[in-house]
Amino acid sequence: MKRKHLRINRFIFVIACLIFAIFAFTRILARPDPYKQYKDISTQLKTVGEQQRIDEEISETELHFLHYPELGIATADQAILAYIEQLPDVEGISFLDYESYELTDGFIGVLFHYQNFNLDHQLQNESYHGMSFAKESGELLAIQDVLRRNYTDVLSKEFKKQANLDYTDDTTFGFALREQDMILTTADANITLPYQGNEPYLRIHSKGIAKDITPFTIKRQVPIDPNKPMIALTFDDGPSPYTDQFLQVFEQYNATASFFMLGSNIEHYPDTLKRMIENGFEICNHSWSHKSIATDDKDAILAEIFDTQDTIYRMSGHEPTRMRPPYGAVNDLSYTVANGNDVNITLWNVDTEDWRNRDAAVTLERAKAGAFDGAIILFHDLYPSSLEAVKELVPYLQGQGFQLVSVSDLFKYKGDKTGL
Repeated sequence: MKRKHLRINRFIFVIACLIFAIFAFTRILARPDPYKQYKDISTQLKTVGEQQRIDEEISETELHFLHYPELGIATADQAILAYIEQLPDVEGISFLDYESYELTDGFIGVLFHYQNFNLDHQLQNESYHGMSFAKESGELLAIQDVLRRNYTDVLSKEFKKQANLDYTDDTTFGFALREQDMILTTADANITLPYQGNEPYLRIHSKGIAKDITPFTIKRQVPIDPNKPMIALTFDDGPSPYTDQFLQVFEQYNATASFFMLGSNIEHYPDTLKRMIENGFEICNHSWSHKSIATDDKDAILAEIFDTQDTIYRMSGHEPTRMRPPYGAVNDLSYTVANGNDVNITLWNVDTEDWRNRDAAVTLERAKAGAFDGAIILFHDLYPSSLEAVKELVPYLQGQGFQLVSVSDLFKYKGDKTGL
């Protein structure tokens, strides 16, 4: 009898131990993971990426949970990894999550959200960083790839309005394109720039950014040897009935030139503009109405420059990066307005004064006498006399060993020699 009770007691003890063990085990299993919120990957607002990556590094004082996309585009993935690698290596819990957006016209936006907590889960610091890519190439986009016109004025207003920050040309920011707006991120704040209401400042084509512009394709490029002498022939005040004949001369000799056009003329010569772009000539801005922009009226400067920019962009999908002020008249404000909005003020160092003499022989002689490596020679594509001079000048300069290039390429290769 005693043995029977002993066996029962042992059995009860074993059962009790088993129940306790199961209870303890289930308690352990039920104990919440203190880092679950950092490990979980939300699929909401992640519309691109072959896969979502999570890198985990866990030590006694540092825990890193970094979520980021692999887009499957080598250039873009390298840029993303470069951002990941520069994140601060600090004690505590580092957490990175992101949103991603694929726009219908070949753009990708990624908005990263970085946070650092101490080991008691108290937030120490956080930041956002936007990145946008061209889907086909994976190229990381610059703000000039997606905004145009005097967009710096728009950003300055929005940074002040939304974040009470003073925006300058030196302000460093990233941006993430989304369907209806873009997020611009700085070290101190984020702002939202909606597409609706800002259409004149948008360069990109995508859902939410409706544009009916198909850029003309550049079909001809003139080869350049950076080590050989070069000259830029430039033409003001067109297009005119003679401009196509000027183009024909340069096409015949496999050369190019830069044309500083009046906005008020351009709409009358759509085929000339198309020919210029397709055949690799440089399109430039010479104001809308040939009024002086050496004024303290900012709105007047903006109108003269950007009415022309808008017209060329609307007609061709391209727009100038250079502007020549009428009469060469310019002041500090006009430099600030133009150069601060990605339009470079561009003058000359040789003036044929063809508008004054209107004599082919005189114009030709002045151009020959002024020729040097780095010369920017000023003509006007308005006069038959200038056309006759150019017909002789182009083969003459090539015979002297000069390459005839755009003014932008001249600055690129011979900037110091221009004296400007």
